[in-house]
Amino acid sequence: MKSLVWYSPENFEDAGYEIPKTMEDLKALTDQIVADGATPWCIGLGSGGATGWPATDWVEDMMLRTQTPDVYDKWVTNEIKFDDPRVVAAIEEFGAFARNDKYVAGGAGTVASTDFRDSPKGLFSSPPQCYLHRQASFIPAFFPEGTSIGEDADFFYFPAYASKDLGSPVLGAGTLFAITKDSPGARALIEFLKSPIAHEVWMAQQGFLTPHKGVNTDLYATDSLREMGKILLGATTFRFDGSDLMPGGVGAGSFWTGMVDYAGGKPAADVAKEIQASWDALK
Repeated sequence: MKSLVWYSPENFEDAGYEIPKTMEDLKALTDQIVADGATPWCIGLGSGGATGWPATDWVEDMMLRTQTPDVYDKWVTNEIKFDDPRVVAAIEEFGAFARNDKYVAGGAGTVASTDFRDSPKGLFSSPPQCYLHRQASFIPAFFPEGTSIGEDADFFYFPAYASKDLGSPVLGAGTLFAITKDSPGARALIEFLKSPIAHEVWMAQQGFLTPHKGVNTDLYATDSLREMGKILLGATTFRFDGSDLMPGGVGAGSFWTGMVDYAGGKPAADVAKEIQASWDALK
């Protein structure tokens, strides 16, 4: 699951901050942290040959928070062009956070060059280099050794706009099962995987979330997984990672590099136009 913001409960308590419930609240908190003389966000797009992908998640989340699900669906199939004003606006929603020197640890110029695995470390420095980090459920794997989730670090839902009335969308990825060689045994396995108990066995382990509405959520291995599970089950809209649904040359190519260019100062409209041109070249 990708629609999460990570923070340090101790830092929030010391500063007197509360968990934002809406995007409007999150933006207000961002400004409050700046007013208090601190830096709100740690953001890093670096990932070796895959540099830029963290920004695609930001844009996808912003699409789901500013547009209806059908617009998102048409965007990822290119029925709506990448340089459509609605897509450009979602890119600029990301830029409102990432391209503001006051908002980002190290300044906006460090966003593209900071490795995503290193970017959350600012949450744990003393004094904190940042108070907020938007990243998926896997990011604790890169927290400092010994970090206790729920104590040293915690998360909240990356909120939606109250003014947009688009519910509580969640962005994510997942594992799919399919029969490649038909047999009674294969069909029996698929039927088993549809049952709550199949999911509950995995829930008792680490690193598994399920959208199955029939499961007993008390069976999650940890409190943090249980809370993530509640966010997932409470989603009014779930959409699969958009860049992963696009052709590889776009979703794992020009979209990545375009976001690096955008983080570096290139206008969103120009970036979106170039991404669309790369998509057209694949047709």
